Amino acid sequence: MLKKISNGHQAAFLYIGVLFCAYAVVLNFGKQLYCDVTSILLNVSIALIMLYRLKMTKNLNSYWVWIVLGVIGWVVADVLWAGYNMSHENSSLEALFFIQVIYFIPFILFLAASVAIFIRSNKSGLWTQALIDAGVILMIYASFFWFVVFDRDLSFVLSTDFAFHLVYIFVDIVMFCIVFIVYFSVHTMKRRLSFFLCLAALGLFCVYDMYYSVMTANGKDLTNTNYELVLELVFVLFFLAALHLKRGEARLKFRKNREDFHRILINKLLLLFVVLAFAIVISGKIDLSWGIFIMILMLAYAVLTHSISSVRNNQLLIAKEQNVKQKLDKMIEERVQELSQTNKRLKQLSEYDFLTGALNRPFFLLKLEEMIKTKALGENIDIYSIDINHFKSVNDSYGHYVGDEVLARVVKNIKSVLPKNSLLARFGGDDFMVVAKQKGDGYFREFLTRLHAAISQPILIESYKISLSAKIGISTTATSEILAEDLIAQAGVALNSAKKNTLCEHVFYDDIKDMIQEQNYIEILLNSINFDREFRLNFQPQYLIEGKKLIGAEALIRWNSPIKGFVSPALFIPIAEQSSIINSIGKWVAKEAIKQMSAWNQKYATALKIGINVSPKQVDNVNFASDILGFIKEFNIDPRCVDIEITEASLVNAEEIMQSVLGVFSQNGISISIDDFGTGFSSMSYIKKYAINKLKIAKELVDNIASNEIDKDVATSIISLAKNINVKTIAEGVEDATQLEILKSCGCDEVQGYFWGKPMSAAEFEELIKSSI
Repeated sequence: MLKKISNGHQAAFLYIGVLFCAYAVVLNFGKQLYCDVTSILLNVSIALIMLYRLKMTKNLNSYWVWIVLGVIGWVVADVLWAGYNMSHENSSLEALFFIQVIYFIPFILFLAASVAIFIRSNKSGLWTQALIDAGVILMIYASFFWFVVFDRDLSFVLSTDFAFHLVYIFVDIVMFCIVFIVYFSVHTMKRRLSFFLCLAALGLFCVYDMYYSVMTANGKDLTNTNYELVLELVFVLFFLAALHLKRGEARLKFRKNREDFHRILINKLLLLFVVLAFAIVISGKIDLSWGIFIMILMLAYAVLTHSISSVRNNQLLIAKEQNVKQKLDKMIEERVQELSQTNKRLKQLSEYDFLTGALNRPFFLLKLEEMIKTKALGENIDIYSIDINHFKSVNDSYGHYVGDEVLARVVKNIKSVLPKNSLLARFGGDDFMVVAKQKGDGYFREFLTRLHAAISQPILIESYKISLSAKIGISTTATSEILAEDLIAQAGVALNSAKKNTLCEHVFYDDIKDMIQEQNYIEILLNSINFDREFRLNFQPQYLIEGKKLIGAEALIRWNSPIKGFVSPALFIPIAEQSSIINSIGKWVAKEAIKQMSAWNQKYATALKIGINVSPKQVDNVNFASDILGFIKEFNIDPRCVDIEITEASLVNAEEIMQSVLGVFSQNGISISIDDFGTGFSSMSYIKKYAINKLKIAKELVDNIASNEIDKDVATSIISLAKNINVKTIAEGVEDATQLEILKSCGCDEVQGYFWGKPMSAAEFEELIKSSI
């Protein structure tokens, strides 16, 4: 217990302990005056320390005030009693009666403290059980006094001498009832040690005073005997309780009463039997009638208390069940609300793009199908497929956070110009789709202008100002028989066409419909083509610019369809590149070109080179390099006589497989040329990186070399830089003497073009070989 109090409190405890021991010594060996003085000093010290503790812990406004006042009242009565003893010879009965009245005041104060404790602790309002407890205790004490103490003598009870003591006993019994009830109702004994020390002091005080009153009534004087130590022990318990007081503790109500009613009943019965046994031992006798009465009373008490406990238990179970039900109802309600919110969120996620708030693809298709089916006669449905130009650079330059915000702003801007009954969807990335209903043919052109303006509106994010543009593909329908997917596909085709045309911001599907059908027709023909019957190779000679020496040729494919006739490579090669058939065409060209050039070199003992154009998709084929090496080995041609031509753009976008293929060709002596150099990136860094052997100056530069100084300067720079890194140059598309002379003066190594030789058949090229030997 002392571990829980501070050093200052320990000093106070030692001080009170010394006074208590001194009082015990004086009580046994000292005079009456010394006993009175020591008792008064001890009680005054206890009262002052208690008052100080109440002030420091903010507990003055509580039941403790009554207890402190009771201790102070007892001190006042002791002082008066000491004065009475000192002037005993001159004292009167009136003075003695007055002192007895003063002694009664602390009893009233302690009773007030007990009532205050009862009110504060009895939270559940178990008044029925409290009344039964009080009634039983009163009957036990009344029967004890009647049968044992008074020995059934009514005259003794009504005597004047005992009447005053009877009042004290009644107050003691009431206080004991309260202590008994409170002790068995409060739940948190360990948390309120001061409270239970206070209860113990009040209970001990009741027992002490009842015994004192009975003994005094029977003519036994207990003054200045060891029994007085019990009274001082009561005050010491009050003192210890005050030491353990926490800040504001006495003003706090207990959170709940005990609810283990059957266990409480057993403890109550045990305590009552202990009290009865103690009373019998103290009185030294027992009355059989009283014993029978007590047994009947205890049995009745047990039955009543058990019944009340059962009812209370049932009430608590019902209350708990209702509480659980309320909690479950609340949880269910909260869960329903959560599910409702989740369903709303899921519905939103299933219908809308979470980033921009535009419709997502599935929901857009559903709404588009409804619009097509429900459109009125004379209404058109227009689809606008939108792709933001170079949006990847926005993410790369400013970060994805800014990129996401830009997309959200773009959607907001587009929504601001949307006509009534229109939809906006995000199909992913920077691809958007708009559908609108309109009457007449001219409306969509006006809307396109507003749409481009909305997209190109500058977007301010933090300190960045971002301007955008877009390519748009438009498809329209006046019929309700078309599928939504087909209408979207048409807009997508128009968008692809717009993206390929750098000069066009938007394309209408109706404007390119015939061309698309033509492309589809060619694709069908390509899928059923007989390569050896329909394809043939032409060869365009390549010369050294100095001396016009024939050094090789570029293999050029030609297609003569039995159904469609001659089809230009510029038309069918891009179509073939959109499917896997380009790999088969490329393989056929490489095989036939290597086979033909090998035959000529062996026949005429020459070392002519054959140039083979390669599509980027061919390089992605895992068998491409092994196929070329296989043809070289099969037809026994010097690898140095094979020149693989790749485009500048495909080299810039080279991935790991491209680098690997070029490395294999270089290691095997196959030369690599960059076709159409000078029209794109024209970077020398990757030329050195990938061991490029030759640069083919683009025909677009050669065409204007004689009339445009810029093109001439570009060509001159390419040739000069190539010489610096030991790379040969060849100009393609040379068509007149002026171009040839300029290229020669610039230091170009090789040329090809109509001026010295147009593309020719294998037989014609063989005659050229013969004439050049």
